Amino acid sequence: MIRVGFALAFTDQSWLGGVNYFRNLFHAVWSLPNKRIEPVLLTGRKADTKLYRDFPPVECHQTALLDWRSSLWWWRKIWQHTLGRDVLLERFLRRHGIKLLSHSAPMGRRARIPSLGWIPDFQHRHLPEFFTPSECAQREWYMMRLCREATRMVVSSQAAQSDLANFLPEAAARSHVLRFVADPGLVETLPRREDLEARYGFHGDYFHLPNQFWAHKNHRVVIQALSVLKRQKRPVLVLATGNNRDQRNPGFFDDLMTQTKREGIQDCFKILGVVPYQDLMALMVHSLAVINPSLFEGWSTTVEEAKSVGKRIIVSDLPVHHEQAPSGGIFFDPHSAESLAIEMFRVWEARNPAADHQLRVEAKEQLACRMTKFALEYEAAVLATIECHEKQVKGLTH
Repeated sequence: MIRVGFALAFTDQSWLGGVNYFRNLFHAVWSLPNKRIEPVLLTGRKADTKLYRDFPPVECHQTALLDWRSSLWWWRKIWQHTLGRDVLLERFLRRHGIKLLSHSAPMGRRARIPSLGWIPDFQHRHLPEFFTPSECAQREWYMMRLCREATRMVVSSQAAQSDLANFLPEAAARSHVLRFVADPGLVETLPRREDLEARYGFHGDYFHLPNQFWAHKNHRVVIQALSVLKRQKRPVLVLATGNNRDQRNPGFFDDLMTQTKREGIQDCFKILGVVPYQDLMALMVHSLAVINPSLFEGWSTTVEEAKSVGKRIIVSDLPVHHEQAPSGGIFFDPHSAESLAIEMFRVWEARNPAADHQLRVEAKEQLACRMTKFALEYEAAVLATIECHEKQVKGLTH
């Protein structure tokens, strides 16, 4: 069994999409029959381990080496800069029998342990207006380092791999497309709709918008669409879940709430915030449809979750969303509130329990196969990375 380390140091809920990504990857690998790799969770002593409570029971090791700007972290960086390799982290990995580091920061151009780097997307190149110039420069620098120092790379979509080819063609040649699949758990054990209504204070049919409150997630077009529908005397309800804090734009959530009041649709747009994962999936399952109006995605967790539970989704017309190909997906122009309003009301009016049931049945039948494919593709990327590293070492010794 090849032990693969994941150095995760999440300290808060600012990037729940990232937490869910690793939860899904760990579940896929853990449940693979005849698996050849074993994931090992590595995290800082200051990390919020509650974020990992829905992970499978993988082995976990904590170290201050992964606590950002701790004294040990600084020593790591000094030695890495001096020697061209992350010697302190390498020593920690060897002590725990880890043969490869996955989805983590680069360990240096002379690293003795192979690494599989991860670039989720190139959002800063497509939507630079949502970043400061220094943030764009920092992302470019980090990605360049990762491309040059990682043994091989994974990207989350064909669209991201095309961006990588434009960014650094030689890195694209060493990359794997790893399209993750969401594992919602047993849908039959999710909370009932009546329980959700009592817990979150709503009643009746609704759409579910489960995105973080970040500017590029485009909640604004949903608010505008609700305003259009209310003026047409066709009010509908949207329940929004997700973290309301955008580090890049601290005032963004307050601006949205001001817009909601200005449009007079507070009764149509209900904010539930961060909810337990079981409740999140239950809200999705019991909704009329999910909405993802995002202006950009690397590979949408929202779309994958909707696919896995067989839920209809109204989704922005992006190439990556077409690549994800949700069954029963309804595409709309993310810059047009009128376009979204039309699609929302069509779904609201044309309720079809039989069609919804068929989507759920098909999703359940396909999920195990999709998860296995996801795990096997990741396993193949790990094995290829180890083989590549062995060839590099062999070449250096001759």
